[in-house]
Amino acid sequence: MRSGFSVVSRWGWVLVGLNWLFFGLIVVGSLLVEAGVFGVSVWPFGEVAPVEISNPVLLFGFIFVFNLALSGFALMTLTGVLFFGLSIFFLGFRGFLWGTLAAGLSTPMFLAALPTLILEGEAYVLAALAGVNLGLSWFQPKWVYKEEKDGLSRSEALRRALRESAYVYVFVVALLFAAAILETMTLVFI
Repeated sequence: MRSGFSVVSRWGWVLVGLNWLFFGLIVVGSLLVEAGVFGVSVWPFGEVAPVEISNPVLLFGFIFVFNLALSGFALMTLTGVLFFGLSIFFLGFRGFLWGTLAAGLSTPMFLAALPTLILEGEAYVLAALAGVNLGLSWFQPKWVYKEEKDGLSRSEALRRALRESAYVYVFVVALLFAAAILETMTLVFI
């Protein structure tokens, strides 16, 4: 855990910026819907969960695996390996989309979804941070590892960034696990 905290603290200002981007675009998306500039009346991607809500264990498993594998790892982190800016783009797009969808919720429904939104959102921010770290490590190792006097080769920097991203993913998994529990409880009881 200490290594994960040290990696996250080293990227402190980037983490703050990613949080502002994500949660700020949730607010912007919601305000644009409320102002009538942009609108989503139904979920544009059809039914997402192929699992019955009546089976909370399967629902929890689906939510957790889907959010970790597809939303967190594939979309936020792997895209950053290809180009670090893609992690930032997809994080911002997700925040904006969540804002447009949250605008259609009633106040009690929004308040019920808020803890899940915060936990899941922070997990995606950390996953995007790992993607930025990985992408920059091979793109420009000097930017990521300034403390190395001789400099690291691209492959050495990428290997080091992979280790660091594994430490960050401990937090991502924990946050998404907690968010999946809350989301399952919210869907079952509401």
